[in-house]
Amino acid sequence: MLTYDFEKRGKMSLYEYLYNCIKNDILSGKIKAGEKLPSKRTMAKNHNISVITVENAYAQLLVEGYIFSKEKRGYFASEISGQYLNNGGINGNKEKIVETKVSLKSGQIKKKIQDTKKQWLVDFNSNHIMYDSFPFSIWSRIMRQTLLDRENSFLSSPLPNGVVELREAIANHLMEFRGMEVDAENIIIGAGTEYLYSIIVQLLGRDSVIAVEDPGYRKIGKVYESNGVECLHLPIDNSGIQTKALLGKKIDAVHISPSHHFPTGRVMPVSRRQHLIHWAIENNGFIIEDDYDSEFRFSGRPIPTMVGMDKEIVIYMNTFSKTLAPSIRIAYMVLPDSLMEKFHTKLNFYSGTVSSFEQYTLANFIAGGYYERHINRMRNYYRDYRNKIINAIKQSALYPKVTIEEENAGLHFILGIKKEIDDNRFKKILRENNINISCVSDYCYNDLKEFDHKFIINYSAVPEDKLKKALTIMNNALE
Repeated sequence: MLTYDFEKRGKMSLYEYLYNCIKNDILSGKIKAGEKLPSKRTMAKNHNISVITVENAYAQLLVEGYIFSKEKRGYFASEISGQYLNNGGINGNKEKIVETKVSLKSGQIKKKIQDTKKQWLVDFNSNHIMYDSFPFSIWSRIMRQTLLDRENSFLSSPLPNGVVELREAIANHLMEFRGMEVDAENIIIGAGTEYLYSIIVQLLGRDSVIAVEDPGYRKIGKVYESNGVECLHLPIDNSGIQTKALLGKKIDAVHISPSHHFPTGRVMPVSRRQHLIHWAIENNGFIIEDDYDSEFRFSGRPIPTMVGMDKEIVIYMNTFSKTLAPSIRIAYMVLPDSLMEKFHTKLNFYSGTVSSFEQYTLANFIAGGYYERHINRMRNYYRDYRNKIINAIKQSALYPKVTIEEENAGLHFILGIKKEIDDNRFKKILRENNINISCVSDYCYNDLKEFDHKFIINYSAVPEDKLKKALTIMNNALE
């Protein structure tokens, strides 16, 4: 019987302490692979804690891949090695790849412009936030105070990697929110992730090969290819990018979103993360961890980052455009020491791409605790709003014809259609009725049939009063 001393938990909540104890026992081998864990009721009774506490701990272990469940049989320990779960070291020079030309047809460009201007009944493609949720009064007050406190600082160019105050604020936030121990000196601030992608290309070399997820966010591959890098689009499965697809290929870096994949919303389990770390070490490669949307996890604790497994091979990236506003073009990445040294040596001639004023304002917003409170408020708001959207679907005539998938994190979920349909025809009918929607296959580089009939519901800016009508139209389109 597993027994843990809860008097040693310190400031940790009961479920976090139990989660950590079981996780450490699995990693150390004390709990063997395939070993059955005590039932939730037995574990609760043995430690004089509630069943809900055990349920929350098991749920977190399950989503991170430390345990798996068998229907009516219980929970079992996954086969996991603790070898790559501490900060290790690996670096190396990388330089390679082929030129690729990327172009968009003029018709596609025209359509994008028209879609941007069109007033939709419901736009399931929009990832904008609700504008009334932005803390305008606090932000404007901090801007005024920043002008008073920093008037002399605005006359000088920002450092290539960003102002110290913002980098330190981000480092502290990452420690508090993600449990990441990072040095502010390893952080680079940029005007959006696209700019940071181009910096990565220059650090790795334009003759490099970068693997990206398929399906995945199409802009990532386009930006890399426009910078002269060869992109390999590798398929994902339920655990994320397939590591077997990396074998036998000369790849310098793998770009992934392990904590909340777009568009599927899947979480990469710890065993797959270990395989990727092992691949990177064996092949002198890097992992680019895109943590976009990780702040909006609605159950359990945040998924640990891969930086904690080996900070010398993982490039961590995130942005404030989702949590604050798309117009706030401030993103950042945390580089391994080897690449940070290379940045200072070869790319130190760059000027900062984000104005000092915006950087100081955001730094004060984070350091003053306003950002954390804003995130907590937004998380609660979108959890409630997601529930309203899902309940509306469940109460509609559409519900028997669909499935709802990966709804526990991020500001979108997947709506699966149970019957065989022509995805493009379905989208066309909806567009003719002023409903804008995309399917997962729109984000596939290769023809991956397993992602057919799955549609992306971005709900962050869906007007609640128009949802019922939209669901009726969608149901009629499936008749």
